[in-house]
Amino acid sequence: MTGPRPSALAKVGDFDGEAPGSAAGRRDRKSSRRRRRSSMPAAANRPAVHPLLAQVTLVCLLALVLTGPIMTFDQVSVAGEGNLFRQLGYVAITIMAALSVRGERRFRRMAHAVPWPLVAALAFCWLSVVWSMVPEIALRRVILTTLVVWSVFVLVRGLGYERSLLVLRVSLVVTLIANFLAVKLDPSLGIHQFDLLGEDSLYQDWRGVMAHKNIAGLVCALAVLYFAFDAGKIPVLVRLSVIGAAGYFLFYSSSRTSIGVCIAALAVGFVFAKYKYKYRTFVSGFLIAAIAAGAVVQNVYSDPFLRTMHDPDAFSGRTLIWQGMWSFYTQHPLLGAGFGSFWNIGPSGYMSSYSIDWIRTVTQGHNGFFDLLVQIGPIGLALVLFATVVVPLAKVLHSREIQGQTGALLMALLVFMIGHNMTESSLFDRDSIGQVFFMLTLGLLWTAIETRKSATTSSDLLVWANRAIAKEANVRSARTAD
Repeated sequence: MTGPRPSALAKVGDFDGEAPGSAAGRRDRKSSRRRRRSSMPAAANRPAVHPLLAQVTLVCLLALVLTGPIMTFDQVSVAGEGNLFRQLGYVAITIMAALSVRGERRFRRMAHAVPWPLVAALAFCWLSVVWSMVPEIALRRVILTTLVVWSVFVLVRGLGYERSLLVLRVSLVVTLIANFLAVKLDPSLGIHQFDLLGEDSLYQDWRGVMAHKNIAGLVCALAVLYFAFDAGKIPVLVRLSVIGAAGYFLFYSSSRTSIGVCIAALAVGFVFAKYKYKYRTFVSGFLIAAIAAGAVVQNVYSDPFLRTMHDPDAFSGRTLIWQGMWSFYTQHPLLGAGFGSFWNIGPSGYMSSYSIDWIRTVTQGHNGFFDLLVQIGPIGLALVLFATVVVPLAKVLHSREIQGQTGALLMALLVFMIGHNMTESSLFDRDSIGQVFFMLTLGLLWTAIETRKSATTSSDLLVWANRAIAKEANVRSARTAD
């Protein structure tokens, strides 16, 4: 005689023969739910959003960011006034992002959307307003930076990895098409016609609707990377067409930084995708070090480093800018000028007394890390580097949740964004394209880890439940046999 067979739909809390409606059964089910909630802390902090509103908001954010260069093309913002329309646009986007979050713990989710290393870095930027020579400009810029960072993380972590990637790819393709149309239909807009410095370094370089070849090169390089990795669901012909078109425009933009760093990022991404978890840290790290060493060796071989640093024509004149910035830093070695208080602050700016006329019109230091050093000092720079370089690279290289093509894409994007800031400034630069896409990369990284942790935890719970059910069935069968 055999007893009743255990139901395949038995609940974890119904073991020991408790009736589903009994008090003991209810206690067991509550305990099981608490265990499941405690085992998924990362997913709990990810905002649940209204998908349509969140996608529309992300599209609006990217539209405002990508059209920024052409919207400010005729503005000479040397006094730090900013663009009122764009500022109001970001306020509206922040409100839309907040309204898109839903659920019982929506305020807690919004407060925890940005990872704590970035919160610490932003907090120091806010603190630096205290010692800024132009606190009203610094305050406006740190508010804009904070709004952009917060909106990006709320939207990306709420939408999830796949949906966010789709919106990003579509936005890049639309921008690429607009760039080609500008070159074809209006060459005076889409192609540099003269160099403001009276030289030929920009003449006939493609810029599309991006206002400058270096910005166009950045966007094209990002399009190449976004379609080169983790795009298996996109038809091969579409992927190759986008990569080919973006690479073609990148070549004619003559943006040397974007071309060189994009090639390096592609190499690192392909290596990351090829090697397994236990090898990828060593291999990827070795490749990055080899690329950096090769760049230094090439520079020393072609022109000795010390002579290059003192050559006004080296790095397109960047060394002259860096000399002025270094002179300022030696006089303010601890705190810097204050966030957003070094460039574009009017005639009283720190570089206004420089003897070379064209340097007085420069609006960035052409090195994101150096720019932050003169703005928020070594302490602030260390906090930013920890949040944007150290922690993200450690997560990609040492996280088992980041594998294959997803890891390759995120690693390639990180390498590109970090390398791009070696000769261009975008890190923590308010709503610049480079800054926003850097934050989007970090948002995708955190979201990918959370998604895979949640899936892994759910799978582990299911395995545990099935084993428990099987064990209980064996016990009941043994009792019946006795």
